[in-house]
Amino acid sequence: MPRRDSSPSNTKDKRAPGNSRVQGEGDYISGKRYQKDVEEFTRTHDTEKLAREAEPKTEAERREMIEAERKGKARAKGRKPAR
Repeated sequence: MPRRDSSPSNTKDKRAPGNSRVQGEGDYISGKRYQKDVEEFTRTHDTEKLAREAEPKTEAERREMIEAERKGKARAKGRKPAR
């Protein structure tokens, strides 16, 4: 019985036939599209004005935004946020 070689050169390519584009974390197409869209948005919108409009209007809204940011940062670090 022939011995199987498990070296990388003998492993099968799991991509679909004819699909040579990297997908997943290295999804270059989506990355380029996102970058183009961001550049277009910043050229065609007053981002300073949009930032001012997004500021909290009340003290309660300010506290709510700070708490949401805290929970998001905790989640990004892999911890479950306190309720």
